[in-house]
Amino acid sequence: MSAGKAAEEYRKYYADINFERAGLFELIKREYGCATALYPGCSIHITPSFYFQHVVYIDLSEKAKEFFSQTASIRELVEGNKVYRQQPFIQFLNSDYTKELPLREGSYDLLISLYAPEITENCKKYVRKGGLILTNNHLRDAAGAAGDPGIELLALISKKGKKYESRKPAEGDFKAASGHETLTGNVRKTNTGIEYCDTELYYLLRKL
Repeated sequence: MSAGKAAEEYRKYYADINFERAGLFELIKREYGCATALYPGCSIHITPSFYFQHVVYIDLSEKAKEFFSQTASIRELVEGNKVYRQQPFIQFLNSDYTKELPLREGSYDLLISLYAPEITENCKKYVRKGGLILTNNHLRDAAGAAGDPGIELLALISKKGKKYESRKPAEGDFKAASGHETLTGNVRKTNTGIEYCDTELYYLLRKL
């Protein structure tokens, strides 16, 4: 990884505490072959670019704006970790994703909806037909989608030991999202500091 400031920040907030969730994106890439992704409310979580060649990041925070302004350091970080052969495409919008964005509708393979509210509601229009939406139901994002006839629950993903695993949903799993709200995983102390333990239940949705 680069010794640049962007790489140092990424290590501090994600890599060093095992909060990258790289295996989650690896599973989606391997099983569903997504190439383009949209990530509203991204903060400085650049990990999706290790697996998806074309990612557009959206965040209003000054922290994210400063991070993504370090283009050379970010590119070096991604180049050193990416699993695909093509050159990475990384775009950052310092914008409010609840407003209209300068993006073409129906053009992304994957919408990443994790720790920010109302992402699916506001950004599903940018997902192509048959494209995917990944959410951990933070602030009941999946629960809202459960009532949308244009979206179906494709799979449930959780971490088992050191690996992420997906399973086909059972009848009623999507409806059950209305009673389950995920806030965070667990953080535990270790001999070297703190470590994030991913206990989330992820919903992988498909746009019909």
